[in-house]
Amino acid sequence: MRWSELEGQRVVILGTGREGVAIAEHLLGSGVKSLSAADERDGDSATAWRGRFGAAVPLLIAPTAATLRRKRIQVAIASPGIPPHSALRRATEQAKLRRTTATDLWLGDNAARTTAVTGSKGKSTTAALVRAISVAHGVGCELGGNIGIPLLGLPEAERYAAELSSYQCSSVTTSPDVVVLTALFPEHLDWHGSEEQYYADKLNLIAHGPRRVLANGEDPRLVAALERFHPDAEIEWVGSTGSHWTVSGRAGAREILRDGARFVDASTLPLVGRHNLRNAALALAAVEAAGTELDPQAALDALAGFRPLEHRLERVADPSGLVFIDDSLSTSPFAAIAALEALDTRDLVLIVGGQDRGVDYAPLADYLQQHPVAAVIGLPDSGPRILKTLAPTGILTVPVDGMDAAIRTARKVIDDGVVLLSPAAPSYGRYRDYADRAADFRRAISASASA
Repeated sequence: MRWSELEGQRVVILGTGREGVAIAEHLLGSGVKSLSAADERDGDSATAWRGRFGAAVPLLIAPTAATLRRKRIQVAIASPGIPPHSALRRATEQAKLRRTTATDLWLGDNAARTTAVTGSKGKSTTAALVRAISVAHGVGCELGGNIGIPLLGLPEAERYAAELSSYQCSSVTTSPDVVVLTALFPEHLDWHGSEEQYYADKLNLIAHGPRRVLANGEDPRLVAALERFHPDAEIEWVGSTGSHWTVSGRAGAREILRDGARFVDASTLPLVGRHNLRNAALALAAVEAAGTELDPQAALDALAGFRPLEHRLERVADPSGLVFIDDSLSTSPFAAIAALEALDTRDLVLIVGGQDRGVDYAPLADYLQQHPVAAVIGLPDSGPRILKTLAPTGILTVPVDGMDAAIRTARKVIDDGVVLLSPAAPSYGRYRDYADRAADFRRAISASASA
């Protein structure tokens, strides 16, 4: 569906968050016949909406199908945070509205010049690297999407690097020109309903005619899911043996290879871990796939000058001998495992815990059984359950009631090494979001350093 198809239509926006606001601002003054919004509850977001838009975009709270029909609404545009099983979505289905999303509408107009990156881990960094490498080669490229910059707000550009969440991927009917798949493991099951549906929704991004698809060939889950859901898709693997683009397998080496020969020495890449080296290779492959002739020096300059994104294995300053690492964006056991693999040390205290979604932490226990650390500290709400799962490893586990206690405990356990906040759980309930959790981590470090 394209934006032009909304002309003369009565449109309702589902959700009043950041993307809902962006949709409203985009459509105000356009050719739609009427514009309204809907949310499931009358909370802070709804209050902010009324203050921002007033009568220009009236707000409906928990509308039924009958309400939508009575108002003669024809099209519903859902924000990413509104799950398929929500009452709002069901009401639009029962009212037989045409249903779409801002991502799909945007792709309808911009797919041919878009490189979209998705995956359970690494999508933000890879998308940002695509932009950095493109710009270093003189290509005007804008970055947006799930990274916190709504696609609707992006200026006109030669190319777009779009980071897309599983929510956004689930509803697209137009695939981007180039698709990059970084990794796959179970996430957001409360939204998608099951692990299989999560994989299907994520991989829907390649179901509608992309020109090129690049995927991490070192991720067995991703390889298996692509074979299961898209057995006929033409996939260009990155990282696996024999691929056009690979990363060095030699111990201590940080090289990205093209056709088996070193393309760049990535030792200056300010990103920790093999997974980030592979993300850089995916980004190089994506820029090349978009039609840019790569220059090794320009690529090296882009990688060396890349600024790591916040809350992704980000070092936090501290006057003691300890190294504190903020990986607050980690919301699953697999993300925590990736962080541990990247840091690769036994002299480490891991801080876990957050919103409890009932996730199975056995994979984290299995990893720590083979790669033990000094201690694991558990924050509410899921911390105690995670620590119980880790009990068979024999690693010291300490439940605490908050971030201050976590940092104090970590300082007592080790005086030289790494303290890693990689919660393996969402932040909601105790914090506004992962950035708020990271801010509390930094505050607690500072407070304990001066204590």
